[in-house]
Amino acid sequence: MGRKNREDSDFNAVIKRHVWKLIGMGFAFGAIVMIVIFGGYHFVGRSTFCGSCHSMENNYFTWKVSRHKQFGCIECHLPTGNIVYTVLYKAYVGARDVAGETARSYPFTIKLTSRARTIANSNCARCHFSTIETTSMAKGNADCMKCHKFLVHGRSVVGGGFF
Repeated sequence: MGRKNREDSDFNAVIKRHVWKLIGMGFAFGAIVMIVIFGGYHFVGRSTFCGSCHSMENNYFTWKVSRHKQFGCIECHLPTGNIVYTVLYKAYVGARDVAGETARSYPFTIKLTSRARTIANSNCARCHFSTIETTSMAKGNADCMKCHKFLVHGRSVVGGGFF
């Protein structure tokens, strides 16, 4: 029993002697982790990153010549408001896209899921609110792509994977 108390007191003495070093190392480690996370988030949020996948090449090049080329992919295709939800949605969609790209299981004509369509319509309405504020579309049930489906990405050409 005496040996255990001595080991505990030796450990406590070491901790007390190096507490500021340990706190500094913890802050440094935390700062590095945060830089990697935020840097990675911004890196994969660039439109050039989105266009780097074979399945998105056509969408990327049609966007580059569109009237919306000043807006990044994430400005239209990610939800706004709640940063936690935005990051989680981006991680989910990114993982799904990587899996589809790797397995070549994406469809020939890439289509928005119902959730992605809702997000895109919400972002259209947010940016173009002054245009639609006196219409029924301003009430939150806007389906911008019903009439403007090919506005940004044009008509689809051959793309997609095997299925």
